[in-house]
Amino acid sequence: MEKHIAVVKHENNKVTKYQPYASKSDADAHVVTYGGFVADKPDDDRMKYWIVDGETLIFDQSQADSDDAALAAVAYRDDRREAYPPLGDQLDALWKELNYRRLQGENLIQDADDMLGAVLAVKSAHPKPE
Repeated sequence: MEKHIAVVKHENNKVTKYQPYASKSDADAHVVTYGGFVADKPDDDRMKYWIVDGETLIFDQSQADSDDAALAAVAYRDDRREAYPPLGDQLDALWKELNYRRLQGENLIQDADDMLGAVLAVKSAHPKPE
């Protein structure tokens, strides 16, 4: 397991190139050949939160936690998207219900009635095989 990294390149206080090593001596040898500095590898592998401070590497836990919370706050959208029935099935159920109500003599909202008419025209032009 890699416990150290040789930070070979960084820009704007962000690591842009590094090499992980299990031993500090291997990381030191890499730095002697290629430059950079050796640091303990942060527990979190998300490099975008590694901040270079001189020749020290700091993990920005606060920003990582904030970003994680923001993702969690909207994760329900993906969960719902995967759990909903296919959109075509949802719409088909709505059109069937609207058509049933129309056939029962109920007055539909004009926009719904117009859309139902358009959907029924497509279904009539392209019937489902029996």
